Amino acid sequence: MIRYFSTADHSGTMGRWVKVMGKRLPVAVELHSYDPVALGKITGPATFIFSDLERLSGGRLAAASRAWTRLRKAGGNRLLNHPTRAMRRYELLRSLHEAGINEFDVYRLTEARRPKRYPVFIRREDTHGGTRSPMIANAEEFDRLLRNVLANGAFRDTLVAIEYCDTVSEDGIRRKYGCSRIGGAVVPSDMMHSTNPFVKAVDAVVDEMSVAEESRYLEENPHAEQILEIFKLARIEYGRMDYGIRNGRLQVWEINTNPNWVPSNAKNPLRRALLERRWQRTADAVAALDRRPKA
Repeated sequence: MIRYFSTADHSGTMGRWVKVMGKRLPVAVELHSYDPVALGKITGPATFIFSDLERLSGGRLAAASRAWTRLRKAGGNRLLNHPTRAMRRYELLRSLHEAGINEFDVYRLTEARRPKRYPVFIRREDTHGGTRSPMIANAEEFDRLLRNVLANGAFRDTLVAIEYCDTVSEDGIRRKYGCSRIGGAVVPSDMMHSTNPFVKAVDAVVDEMSVAEESRYLEENPHAEQILEIFKLARIEYGRMDYGIRNGRLQVWEINTNPNWVPSNAKNPLRRALLERRWQRTADAVAALDRRPKA
């Protein structure tokens, strides 16, 4: 039994995939929200996945942490993603920059440090909804944005400025790779192609060439060893890492602990065989999570 926790508004990410897999999913998956009362009562034995951690705060975060501790002490359970130890976006990107992995840095809008290089863009730390600003070209534009944010009374605690890192190749294409850690398994998820500065599924290029390249990526899993080390650094056992390649080096954009296994272009006939292969590998890795330690 897999018991999967997410925020109530984002249970559909796992729910859609469970529905797509149907009877092909070789393990039962129960979906739960981070309701503090329910968290205080839930018991095992089971494998518990604490997802959606980026969106947790306050009472729900505290309740999830207490539930983790109680379930760990009870024995016989397997638990993935400690609610308070797992890195969120800001800590992850800062740590990767300090470790010399990411070329780009990140800054909170509430801190005294200022961007060292431009352009930068603004996004929220606790969502996956993309950018919240156009490209900011220089320090003067950044100062103007800060003045506007302050004047409008916007909530700044979850806003971060990220140095833009362009991974465009000689062919003019930007490639965004997705690779997941599911317990001990590293499973390549997808590879998207775009000519836009930010690669999104809704505007990704899907043709015979991109599908062939994505197929090779899924088969070869070329970055598995380094990806696993980054997940360990982030203290995350379940999630999907999005990254690009610049000058032959991984550049990590984020780790989503509530990954969407059913992309918006899932019905594209060119991608159908790729997705079926990926879904089955993901299902096998999820099923393996239910091999729990003995009490």
